[in-house]
Amino acid sequence: MKILDIDLYTTDLDSIRLFYVRKLGLPVLSRSASHCTVLIGWTSLTFRLVDQPVAPYHLAINVPRGSLEVIMYYFDLDYLDTQAPGKTIADFPDWRARACYFYDGVGNILEFIARTDLNLEDPNLTFPELFQGVSEIGMATEDVAHTAAEIQRRFGIGAFGKSQPATDFNALGDDNGLFIVSKAGRNWLFTDTPAGLNFCRIGFVCEPEGKLQELYSYEVNRLPIGKGAFAPLTFPSIS
Repeated sequence: MKILDIDLYTTDLDSIRLFYVRKLGLPVLSRSASHCTVLIGWTSLTFRLVDQPVAPYHLAINVPRGSLEVIMYYFDLDYLDTQAPGKTIADFPDWRARACYFYDGVGNILEFIARTDLNLEDPNLTFPELFQGVSEIGMATEDVAHTAAEIQRRFGIGAFGKSQPATDFNALGDDNGLFIVSKAGRNWLFTDTPAGLNFCRIGFVCEPEGKLQELYSYEVNRLPIGKGAFAPLTFPSIS
């Protein structure tokens, strides 16, 4: 699965632009007073300005398996401690991956993750090309089992074979793209930030050259996520 297009909300578009465009150096695809769209590898990421509080999001970005330390050195970010004090790279042997974590300019939890089973090595890549795409997006829910079942039923996406489902956590997809389903109130890994109900729209394909599908977070949750801006019936076009 590949996540090609993501829409999220923010109350501070200036801080979003400062972080993603200036600090990470991502190319801008589109921008206005009400939105900013940047390109992360194969993923188009849009933040839209709203005037209601927004719970922090979690996103992971795939990087080549041998490049994690180089990328961390190049991008001078406040990397979080992971599995021990002072340890900023987490090892996930079951997932055959290594990752580091940090916050963006508005408190969203981001992750650079290098996956051993993905052949992403290329000695000719430039730094902007080291970001392969957004490979994980977190979705909070009051009922993990229900939301996971809805995603599987609607889109035919299976459980991630390297992860065991739990009552408060589940991962669906593969190394290229994962939906991380978390119980609302459960802290995102290595942080004191609880997962909260929020809006997201995700455009993805299950197979190469496959049909583009759309997932709205509020459509797969048992409880609706608000009204108005947080659960639009039709998604606004970029302007």
